[in-house]
Amino acid sequence: MKHLSEEELEQAITDAQKAGETCLVRRLCYVKNLYQGDTREEAGKRVGIS
Repeated sequence: MKHLSEEELEQAITDAQKAGETCLVRRLCYVKNLYQGDTREEAGKRVGIS
């Protein structure tokens, strides 16, 4: 289930980066990877979380 459009997700990532919210950026990038078809494991590896 998608809750944000691709544009909204990109904007949220940009805003979190500007605010220095490292953990939030990582979580949003994880979600972005899921939206792009990664499995949970693949998405986690890409952002460095397990």
